[in-house]
Formats: sequence, structure tokens, C-alpha cells
Amino acid sequence: MKKYIKFVKRFLTLATPAIATSILATLPSQAATIAYSESKFNINNFSSSPLDVRTLTDTVTKTISTGGQVTADANAEAKFNIDANNSASNLSFSQAQGHGDGYTGSAESFAAIIGYDFIVDKEFSFDFSGLFNLKTSIDDALTERANAGGEFLYELYDSETRELLDSFKISGNLSTIGNNDAFVFEPSSSITFDSSQTSIDKSFGGIQEYALTSFKGKYSRTFDKSTRLTLIESKSNQVSVYTVPEPSTILGSLFSCTMFGALSIRKRKRASSAALLVNKDLRSV
Repeated sequence: MKKYIKFVKRFLTLATPAIATSILATLPSQAATIAYSESKFNINNFSSSPLDVRTLTDTVTKTISTGGQVTADANAEAKFNIDANNSASNLSFSQAQGHGDGYTGSAESFAAIIGYDFIVDKEFSFDFSGLFNLKTSIDDALTERANAGGEFLYELYDSETRELLDSFKISGNLSTIGNNDAFVFEPSSSITFDSSQTSIDKSFGGIQEYALTSFKGKYSRTFDKSTRLTLIESKSNQVSVYTVPEPSTILGSLFSCTMFGALSIRKRKRASSAALLVNKDLRSV
């Protein structure tokens, strides 16, 4: 299934740094900076089964300390069951936190499920539920930074023509302190949400920010002839925390620029490594 490589590779290139209160309260109280990014998606009751499936996961964490304390964690899981349960699920989770002076930490995670060639005569449908959650928190706006970002993407293709039939995208970015905060929620018209179990909440600005949505619903689309469909659903989540000297000296400015450069290089290497992983995995199909 090499023809689907390009669809999956673009899920891995999200490099924009980007992260309610109940989760922050459970984290260690001594943490001065916190960045958190999480996404989950569950599918049940497929109206038909795929001829083949694929799951992909990857995680990377990095920490550097020059006097402070820093931790970074990442987790990714993906399952596709076409037997008795006829279901699929995946999750992607990244978190970093730091305390003191002199540290940088980052975490990235990726998870994807792919269902090849659902053979549909009239209707294709399934039930779903999910979560998308970004949070950031700092104590000192002069010397601390926290970033959290993520993207969830569901796409349905005609396997023969490769035409994109439907999509559902959620993406977000938090930069504390910064002006790059964003949140996008874009479902297709074939998706119906349960209003009693779907919510969106966000708060931008200040030293604590968040963007959160939980949702439940049903996907349904009808066809006027027999059609083979390919379903691709993926998520990527990235976080980073670090300290910078107070911006009162030239040395402090130079240190800040160096730190931004190091984070950018790591993100480019991460995207390249993940793309190679996808290529290797899909060549075996």
C-alpha cells in the first residue's frame, strides 16, 4: 500500500510548538513549568470490516539540565480489532515539566490506525468517541516557557481513485508566554455528534492556558454503488519546557536564540525519523 504513504507521512510533520485544571492539580506541586498534550480516539460498530489493517506508534523524549530539574514522558498505543469486537482505538500522550534554573525538556508521540479496503455496498458507518487536550503552565513569565501542540486527523478515501471523501480534524497550539495560541475543530457533514457528550473549552493568555474537547458521535455515509474505502486516523502530540535568562543582557538574548534553535533541530530530526518508520512499515504490506 505504498500509495497511502504520503497520506500518513504528513501526520508526522507537525512541528509547531504548542498545551482542565484537574490534571494540573495532580502533577507535582514543585513543578514550575508544565506542558501537556494528549489525544484519544475510539471506534466501534463498523458496518463492514477492512481486508487489512495497520497500526503505527512512535515516541521520543529528550531532557537537558544545567542546574534545574526536568522530566519528559511520552506514550503511544494503537489497536485495530477486526474479529469479534470489530473496533479500533489509539492514543498519543506527551508531557514535560521542569523546576529550578537551567533546563530544557521535550516529548513527542505519534499513533495511527489504517483500515485498508472496507468493501461497502450501500452504507459505511461507525460509532466513535474521543478526547483532545492541551495544557501549559509556568510560574515566571520572564524566565520560563512552556509549549504544547497536537493534531488529530481522520480521513476516508476511495481506495480506487484515492479521492478524499470525508475528514475530521482537530489541532491546537499553546505557547506560554507567546502569541501563537490556536485551536481548530473541523468535522465533515457526515459526522453527527451527541450534544450531551460533546464539549469544547479553551483559555488563552496568561501563565496558564488550555484547549480541551471531548466528543462522542456517529459517522455515516451512503454510496450508490459498491465501493472500496480506506480509513486513516492519526494523532501527534508535542510538548516542550525550558528556561531562559532574564532578558536584560545580550548574553541572555543569545542564550534564548540558541535554545530555540536546538528545539527546532530536534523537531526536524524527529519528523524525519518518523517518516522513515512509516515508509519501512508500509512497504511490508
